[in-house]
Amino acid sequence: MIAGGVIGVLVGFMVGMFAAVLASVAIGDMAALVTLIGCTALLGAVGAALGAGSGRRAAVAEYHRRHVAYHQSTPQPSASASRPAATAGATSRSDAGDEQDATQPGAGGQKDAAQPGVGSGQGAGAAGGVGQAGLKGSAEAGHAAAAGQVGGRELGQGQVVAGQVGARELGQGQVVAGQVLVGQGGGPPHVPPYVPPPLFPRPELPEPPGWMVPAAAGAGVFAAVALPEAQVGLGLVLVSVVLGGAALPAVLRRMTPWTVAFGVTAYWLISMAAVRDADWLVALLLIAGAGLGALAVSGAGAGWLGVIRGGFSVLLALGPVPWFLAVPMKRLTARRRVLPMLAALGITAVLLLVFGLLFASADAVFASYVDRLTATPAWAETIPLRIFLFALFGVLLAAVVLVALRPVADPVGPGTKFRVSTSIWLVPLTAVNLLFAAFVAVQIRVLFGGDTLVLRTAGLTYAEYARQGFFQLVVVSVFVLGIVAVAAGLLKVDRRERWLLAALLGVLCGLTMVVLASALHRMNLYTDAYGLSRLRLSVQATVYWLGALFALVLVAGAARLAGRRSGWLPRTIVLVTGLSLGLFSLANPDLQVARTQVDIRGVTNLDSDYLGDLGAEAVPALDRLPEPQRSCVLHDVVQANGLYHPEPWNGWNLARSQARALLAERPVLHHPDCGAVRAGGSD
Repeated sequence: MIAGGVIGVLVGFMVGMFAAVLASVAIGDMAALVTLIGCTALLGAVGAALGAGSGRRAAVAEYHRRHVAYHQSTPQPSASASRPAATAGATSRSDAGDEQDATQPGAGGQKDAAQPGVGSGQGAGAAGGVGQAGLKGSAEAGHAAAAGQVGGRELGQGQVVAGQVGARELGQGQVVAGQVLVGQGGGPPHVPPYVPPPLFPRPELPEPPGWMVPAAAGAGVFAAVALPEAQVGLGLVLVSVVLGGAALPAVLRRMTPWTVAFGVTAYWLISMAAVRDADWLVALLLIAGAGLGALAVSGAGAGWLGVIRGGFSVLLALGPVPWFLAVPMKRLTARRRVLPMLAALGITAVLLLVFGLLFASADAVFASYVDRLTATPAWAETIPLRIFLFALFGVLLAAVVLVALRPVADPVGPGTKFRVSTSIWLVPLTAVNLLFAAFVAVQIRVLFGGDTLVLRTAGLTYAEYARQGFFQLVVVSVFVLGIVAVAAGLLKVDRRERWLLAALLGVLCGLTMVVLASALHRMNLYTDAYGLSRLRLSVQATVYWLGALFALVLVAGAARLAGRRSGWLPRTIVLVTGLSLGLFSLANPDLQVARTQVDIRGVTNLDSDYLGDLGAEAVPALDRLPEPQRSCVLHDVVQANGLYHPEPWNGWNLARSQARALLAERPVLHHPDCGAVRAGGSD
């Protein structure tokens, strides 16, 4: 199945590439993307199905081969041998019954009644041949019964099923303890049909609530109305609110302070899509908000594995959604009113179509009214997209409800720790701390020495010196986080060594925070010389975030030394990350970039191409440029962000609204020499 699926995906991707080229030329880029994804998914599913079919055929052949080989290796009694054995077995039981009759009067009748299939005539005939067997007691009778087995089988407890003349006969053979013995008359064994396991076995799912299908339909309808024909803005925020409100009855059962904090932060990040216009920032906020929302719904996060699983819980729940929706959909379609209503609507449509066409062909005035009523409206072109959004968000709500109803899944990682010699970790950590201390001492001297010391010792300008080492220092801090995680999670030490290890790791984290401060100082020097860019501002924010992480690690280490748990650390780091993204969006990155570029680089060194790709937030800062640079740069911004035309209600955005208001007061002028004023480059 896996091999077939892989081959199908590869073939589907190749076919989809050719089909996407044709769709791009004939329809557009979006149709090309949909065609590529559809071809890949379709042929991948076909390949997986073919692989599963070949696997089932191989399993059937192997099943029959082993079954026949097993019965061929087991000797089967013939029909002629089985009948005397059965008679002997019946005789033994009759002798045993006679002895019980002699010692316990009245027991024989009960015995005969308890042995169906052994008649009185059979017992009398057999008693004449083995009359001495009845004098040896019930133990000998048991041995005689064992001799009359009809292909008996030993059960799991070691008991032997004696020859039973009245054994239950099936259509093709006799079954003892669930095993096929021989066919009727001693023929070949009957091989039962092979029943393959289902390709997609039904998972264990909670009972879906009765309100889920109407809620999913409502959320899908709202998404189909609010999202098409608009940029990312108010419509997407309202759809997220509707999804959360519809799933709230299922989420209430697992509300905790952590889930409330994650949920509020997630909605804060998603709501910024109606405030900020920069595509790169809005995409980052939406992804982070969706992950935090899924983590809040799942209720997980006790460990790092739980955090990761909780963040992807809604995506993982999309697989079982068809089984989750099958029960309520079956209830809905099983009601007596649904099918009659569908039949009535179908009959009505057919009748209206027939009579309407007849009346239209009979009267020209009536035909003109029909043409007006049946004219395709403008929104009809987006019907396929609306249907897709209806299904997507309906299924998405079902997945959210499924995650909320399932038990909290907090997978626990391997708790194995290794005890090693103290020198294995003591010597490296001590050496790294000494190296960091030496570097920090040099950095402090550079910070106090200033530009003169840098020019004299390195032969570089201060800005070049700052740019040269910033990213290396950030990478160093990330490596230190890895060292701390490995040392704290894998090393097993006693109480005295634990204090020593904690001291070394704490010193390393403290020195790393100084290194981060040095890196931040370098970046500030560089931006003072060349201004901000999206990358520089993002890395500056990353440095602050790393500093907060090191502070949390130090607090968690101190808590563990004090004998308290540090299980709050994964959730806290996730929450701090979400809050940091929210604060970063409030700082308005594109506006800061445009402002510093205009103030520091000036008109002569301005990178017009770079500024033209900024979001609508940058319009107030770029409006201060002199002509013709102002109109040339703003023309690119207006074209990139669609500011020439007003937006519908579902695409409203605060940054774009303010930019349109400003451009309405001071319109962009047309300058034919805009190509000549573009100059500079992003340093």
